[in-house]
Amino acid sequence: MLVEKPEPTIRFPVVCPRCGNEALGEYAVIDVAAALLSSKPLRLFAPCHNLRWEAGPLEIEQIREYLAAADLAARR
Repeated sequence: MLVEKPEPTIRFPVVCPRCGNEALGEYAVIDVAAALLSSKPLRLFAPCHNLRWEAGPLEIEQIREYLAAADLAARR
């Protein structure tokens, strides 16, 4: 019997652009990495207002830092 491993995810805080509430977002590592490498838009989600938007430059930089930290932690 073949057991599929769950797709690796990364969690990072997401701030709602409408109200400023912060929530922990969980995204597939492969989707985040692909967006960062290709400079394609990365869609974020705020559950408080059921709102989706494209990450801005500051958000992209913060997400890069979270991805790098997750990579370092996984190598230990």
